[in-house]
Amino acid sequence: MDGAALTWSGRVEDDPLLKGQGRFGDDVKPQGTLAAIFVRSPHAHARILSIDVAAAQQAPGVVAVLTGKDFAGLDLDTVTGSNPIPGWEGAPPKVPFRPVLATERVMHVGELVALVLADTELHAQDAAELVAVDYETLAPAVDPEAAVTAGAPQLWPEAAGNVALDWHGPRIDAVEAGFAKAAHVTRLKLTNQRIAAVSLEPRVATASYDPSADKYTLRTGTQGVWAIQMQTCAAMKLAPQKLRVLTDDVGGGFGMKASGYPEYVALLLATKKIGKPLHWSSTRSEAFMSDTQARDMIFDAQIAFDDQGKVTALRIDVLADIGAYLTGVALYCCTVHMTGCLPTVYDIPNIDIRARGVFTNKVPIGPYRGAGRPEINFILERLMDKAAREMQRDPADLRRRNLITPAQLPYKTFVGATFDTGDFPAVLDKALAASDYASFAARKADSASKGRLRGIGLGTFLEISGGLLEEGAAMKFAKPDRITVSIAPSAQGQGHKTVFGKVAADRLGLPFEAVEVEYGDSDRDVPGLGAVASRSAMLVGSAVAVTADLVIEKGKKAAAVLLQSDVGAVTYDKGVYSVPGSGRQVTLFEVAARAPELVAQGAIPESMDTRGHVTTAPSYPNGCHVAEVEVDPDTGGVEIVRYTAVGDCGNILERTVLEGQVHGGVAQGLGQALLEHMLYDNDSGQILSGSFMDYGMPRAADVPPITVMHHSIPCQTNTVGAKGVGESGTTAAPCAIVNAVLDAVGKIDDPGLQMPLTPQKVWRALHG
Repeated sequence: MDGAALTWSGRVEDDPLLKGQGRFGDDVKPQGTLAAIFVRSPHAHARILSIDVAAAQQAPGVVAVLTGKDFAGLDLDTVTGSNPIPGWEGAPPKVPFRPVLATERVMHVGELVALVLADTELHAQDAAELVAVDYETLAPAVDPEAAVTAGAPQLWPEAAGNVALDWHGPRIDAVEAGFAKAAHVTRLKLTNQRIAAVSLEPRVATASYDPSADKYTLRTGTQGVWAIQMQTCAAMKLAPQKLRVLTDDVGGGFGMKASGYPEYVALLLATKKIGKPLHWSSTRSEAFMSDTQARDMIFDAQIAFDDQGKVTALRIDVLADIGAYLTGVALYCCTVHMTGCLPTVYDIPNIDIRARGVFTNKVPIGPYRGAGRPEINFILERLMDKAAREMQRDPADLRRRNLITPAQLPYKTFVGATFDTGDFPAVLDKALAASDYASFAARKADSASKGRLRGIGLGTFLEISGGLLEEGAAMKFAKPDRITVSIAPSAQGQGHKTVFGKVAADRLGLPFEAVEVEYGDSDRDVPGLGAVASRSAMLVGSAVAVTADLVIEKGKKAAAVLLQSDVGAVTYDKGVYSVPGSGRQVTLFEVAARAPELVAQGAIPESMDTRGHVTTAPSYPNGCHVAEVEVDPDTGGVEIVRYTAVGDCGNILERTVLEGQVHGGVAQGLGQALLEHMLYDNDSGQILSGSFMDYGMPRAADVPPITVMHHSIPCQTNTVGAKGVGESGTTAAPCAIVNAVLDAVGKIDDPGLQMPLTPQKVWRALHG
């Protein structure tokens, strides 16, 4: 399953996409569809005194203008809430009710207030401007540190001090002893800034209702239709079979499109009320004020070392800004997603961690490529670099002396997780060799001769992958000489049809062309969490492999009947069943074609159509990235001049697709390190970076050539031995790049050097 020697023949997804034949959200609209435009709050926190829709209802082309009152009495549940997670002494999180359309208060800029339906999008937009909402503005809570202090505006009566959850990791008495006997303690407070997903394709949704079947249909870009079906049905108190969710091509998701949203519920309720299909396409400005945002955590951490440079204890306090409402895994991002990674690649048995999720008047937080994993790796890598410089040790040497060794594996962590495989010292050594770490001083001197400051930074990492640790797959023989594989996750560029088609073909011994992969229909496909948490390779790959094995075994019983043989005598190889030495054989597709006849005769119990299911343990992809930067002292501009990424993602299912995932992740990690920041005004709660004029995004010229190398050690807890790779770049890149910039600037304690390291911040650090 390594994939290293396979010849790259392209992805089956590429041909239609390159020819402009993709089917994205705005490409499909049923006949007679009305355009939908939402009226959104311009305030971060305000009381709604009245909503006057009379003028809008009289505007040209308008069919209806709906407010929250139009949905009163429908017994709806909160649109989004929190997955179960116990806080201090088992206390559950405080989950405020999130309405479809706000009726009493608005809690963030962009919250939905009304829905305008018209014959064209332009008519709907014009009418939306005529909806008159009278607001009484209220003081917002914007800064999470201020939000938990006495006298701060209290956003929800059930959340005292604006705290949604106060959570602690396991209590370990040895932590205090580790600090008490320490020869050196490094302290660091930093912010992992709020960022936006900014997918290439904004969210789009089409809703319709069939009264004869009493069934809704929602067509929208997702990362898995089942998850959106479950979240939306929960909000509507609807049986899942009453809602069909469809997804075709998706222009990026990164976790943001795995969440439920009030727009989806509003469109479904409205389509039933109006009796016509509805279509909504988010603008980029809407996306900045409505798509779930990410990160936004303040870390206050300490790490203790003995006189040999070995870590004796680690203490971390996290204040996580979760926005105005809870979403499913927002609290996981600042709690179990982080402790699942700790102690990353280091042997640190004594850890104390506390996290508080805090409500503010901002767009709600949701999962985004890593969802807690990049944040916890970042604070630990920054601590290691800062400690190394304080103790005048080489950063690579300090890391090496604290790495978990192969002899310690399987390694049980402080939360009881088990790292099954890895070779962290070998990965570090490979990264150092590939980046020519030993000769950096010469390159630094060469840069200095040209008036540039050069720095090098390491980002070692380990993350927990898997999320929901079960998955299914199905195989159907609906076409002659073709097998159709049904999976749950919808791809947003990961090449699922290519990767899992190859897994199925290899397992069945069939040509790749004989396999088709389908997903994106909740009525047709298997249920499953979706493409999140770097889980597809390990879980979907394993489900496909196990289902293929079940097909082969099931086929042996049918083949035995057709070949007039005992089942034990039948063998299978490359799509053919045979009885060795008899000359009798029958193909897999011939068996599948004859299976219904055999079922009718009672010879076999069922057709060859097969469903499989797997349950696994988490996997732990890991690696080391090395970045080199040059800083222009006159402008503060940062250029990444070398970048090396070494990773252990277990067995490689498709090398080129995997390396593309690394490249994309590094680009997004670079964006957070140097450019991206969702800024809010602390006084008003207004979004200050709500367009591409203000929100920095990495461009092709910002991304350096990336050397990608592998040190693959198969995972022992899933069938295909994969560990996942989708989030490794966003996890490692901020660590390596920020450490490199700080190395170049030479100021490890400057509080102004927080991500993103913009030219202005770097210049001020150099000249302030």
